[in-house]
Amino acid sequence: MISHEKKFIFIHIPRTGGNTLSNFLRPYCDEESLAFSPFKDKGNLHATIRDYMMRYGTQILEEYTIFTVIRNPWARALSWSIHNFGGEFNRDHFRECVFRPHKNDFWPWSHFHFLVKSNTGKMPDGSLALPISYPTQHSLEGVKFFQERIFFPHFIRFENYASEIANIFDKLKIEYNFNDLNVKSNNHPHEHYSHYYLDDEIKEIRKVCGFDLQMFGYTFDDRRNK
Repeated sequence: MISHEKKFIFIHIPRTGGNTLSNFLRPYCDEESLAFSPFKDKGNLHATIRDYMMRYGTQILEEYTIFTVIRNPWARALSWSIHNFGGEFNRDHFRECVFRPHKNDFWPWSHFHFLVKSNTGKMPDGSLALPISYPTQHSLEGVKFFQERIFFPHFIRFENYASEIANIFDKLKIEYNFNDLNVKSNNHPHEHYSHYYLDDEIKEIRKVCGFDLQMFGYTFDDRRNK
């Protein structure tokens, strides 16, 4: 979502509490900008930073406060699968989500898919494309490669959702009730995420989201034997 009144952009990464947040932001968005929201038919509610740059120019990176919500990648992948299978866990569907997201019209699991400023790879036909994996970088050159191509906004941790969103709202002078920030929509109760994972699924998320883990410090909190 984008507000020209408040000069903010919210990059809505799926399964991070974005719909709840969008409800607070809507009063500050005009009809034109609702094209990047869940409030417009066929709206691009999960628009990437590239989408905003193409629509409004690269100057928005300097002129607007840009923020997004991040979440433990293992928890986010599970949440996405359950949400898209009618609120239930299905092993086959989950494995398709984990191992073949790009072949099933799912987004890549890395948060950075939504934050890459330009295409960095190539399709088999030679056309430019985005990577589907953001592995851990073991050299300074590798880290710099990603940092030069990724926009780093204000990151709000899903695990500290209410308090960190409140900080952003205070900065932007957006009205809110703190208790309402703790009520998330599209929420499907389930056990701790680790109970749903097999070992090869853990490794796959660790591989494709390696740079996320490196930058944000997320780990797999294994409670399967507890």
